[in-house]
Amino acid sequence: MVSLFLAALLLAPPTPPHPAAPASEGWRSARFGMTPAEVVAAFPGEAVLMSPEVKLADGNVIAVRIDAFAFEGLPFEVRFVFAGGKLALVSLRTPQRTYVDAGAYTRLRDALVKRWGPPLEETADANFIDLRQARWNRGANRADLKYIPGVVAIVHYPRPAAQ
Repeated sequence: MVSLFLAALLLAPPTPPHPAAPASEGWRSARFGMTPAEVVAAFPGEAVLMSPEVKLADGNVIAVRIDAFAFEGLPFEVRFVFAGGKLALVSLRTPQRTYVDAGAYTRLRDALVKRWGPPLEETADANFIDLRQARWNRGANRADLKYIPGVVAIVHYPRPAAQ
């Protein structure tokens, strides 16, 4: 999953936020296991097939995108990552040409705590570069909030079976 996050983080005009999908199913209208066509159909007028698709080093594919989505007042680019043709991960990343300071991470973390409760775990490392992460288990899903200088990302994916 780390390579999926890094690829989605590196790849990456707001729209109104939508209610979240039930924690056991996915993100918004997306459900893990959907095909690219099903994801596009779940977000009419918002999601589009990527042409060409972006093949990641691990063999997974970024096949669907939403270029503008707002969450808690921040703009995000959304990328849908597929493994074996099935939705495996949803990445929300602040736009590549926009620098986001650490305060945005803190605001998002606080908003997610209000929605989901305290994170399962949190890590930070400022030895070399300011890295921060918070993780929530949400039923059958997991969500990671990540910050590296200039970038905030929220990654939704199915929770590992052993977790």
